[in-house]
Amino acid sequence: MKTLKSVPLLLLTVLLLLSTSSGAIAASTTELTPSIKSAFDLTAATAEGSSRVKLTTLYNDLSTLKLQYDLREEQIRNLHYNNEQALIVVRQQIKGIDLEAVARLEASVKSSKQRYQPLFDQYSALTKRISIAKGLKNKTLNTVLRAQGDAMKVLVQLARQEISNKQNQLNAAKKTRTQKIAEARKTLSGIESPQITIKSNKSVITSLNKRVSADWTDFKAAIRKQNLTFTNQSLSSLVSDYRQIATHKQKIIELEQKVSLVITNTKKQIS
Repeated sequence: MKTLKSVPLLLLTVLLLLSTSSGAIAASTTELTPSIKSAFDLTAATAEGSSRVKLTTLYNDLSTLKLQYDLREEQIRNLHYNNEQALIVVRQQIKGIDLEAVARLEASVKSSKQRYQPLFDQYSALTKRISIAKGLKNKTLNTVLRAQGDAMKVLVQLARQEISNKQNQLNAAKKTRTQKIAEARKTLSGIESPQITIKSNKSVITSLNKRVSADWTDFKAAIRKQNLTFTNQSLSSLVSDYRQIATHKQKIIELEQKVSLVITNTKKQIS
């Protein structure tokens, strides 16, 4: 029963590990352990002069490239993480462009309408009284009501003009905000091209990593059997694979830096 309860926890752990590694380039399976080095040295010792030097050079190259692989992988991981975090921030900033200014203007329009509504209601009621009074043919009443209507009409016009001015300011602010957002998003869209190329390079690296895995298996089998021919072939292939991977990793680093620059330029544009 205890074992069954532990299954969901184990599954959750696996899923978390998978989600953490999503988007990352598959790690290299090559590990140049002391035992591997010892087996290689024994194999290389059976080679003659120039062949031994060539094998040793290839092994040293592989060691250097493997270290470079790990360093660049870490650099890519950091660049990608920083860009992802920066993207979250800049996208929120884009949504917030002039948002407070528009909100203040909206509040001002609403406040003015509420403030002047009693005046509008009074003027509407007075207009109805004037209309009714015309039918009564009471000159004195009509004169008084018209005088009140004329005086109130000026106030109503001023109030409506104030509301109209504020509404125009609000409309202009909204239009400006929309334009700014569109321009910022257009600038930020500059990340799309390098991101597509990053995916392409990662795909190539994934394929190369599969070749590395196969070549590494062959290399271990060759040094275990002290087969010089297969050791040389598999080691040469490994070095070639890692050099190609290094090229693609460097491209990814440069592309992630381009993404970072686009994000920085978008932030400057917003500010």
